[in-house]
Amino acid sequence: MNSDRRIYHWPAFVLAGLLVALGIWAFISVQHRMGLTTGEVPQAQRTGKAQVQSCSRDALYLWMTWTCDAQVQWDGSANAVGERVIAVRDLTGTADVVEREVPRKRVSTAREVVQADFPAKNDGALFFVMLMGFPIVGAAIGYFAGTRFARLLPEPPLKPKTPAKLTLRSKMSNRHEREKRFNRSAKRRR
Repeated sequence: MNSDRRIYHWPAFVLAGLLVALGIWAFISVQHRMGLTTGEVPQAQRTGKAQVQSCSRDALYLWMTWTCDAQVQWDGSANAVGERVIAVRDLTGTADVVEREVPRKRVSTAREVVQADFPAKNDGALFFVMLMGFPIVGAAIGYFAGTRFARLLPEPPLKPKTPAKLTLRSKMSNRHEREKRFNRSAKRRR
């Protein structure tokens, strides 16, 4: 292989950018699946039993969690209400559920119904390592793969030769011309 072969640089940066985005998506999914937070661990507001009707994997979280439609009978309530339950596995039949309040950006808190053993833990160090690690690893893999892909592409065309830069020079670039000019102006004044 010729070491002075020209290659395109855009595939490395495009692939690195795409894998950074995928790394951020993977971070959000794993963080949600693990119940990882840097703030306060959400506390249960009320508990109940859910009669699960259907479950499907949640594509937003890379299919790591399940979203189930269920009729929930809250403790101390006579009526069953339709709720969407977030779970870490496929729920069938009757399952214990918990309603908890989680902090949100646009509103102070939001209500979330999860299975009773849904994970929740506060670990700022692990959160930071994952937050930085997933995108950085994605960028490194993307850049490496992009440079390898760029070698498979045909060699880019040669850039046209640029003309020499034009420079403005003073008419008095040397001593002889300066003297000649100043002497000429002195003769005109006389």
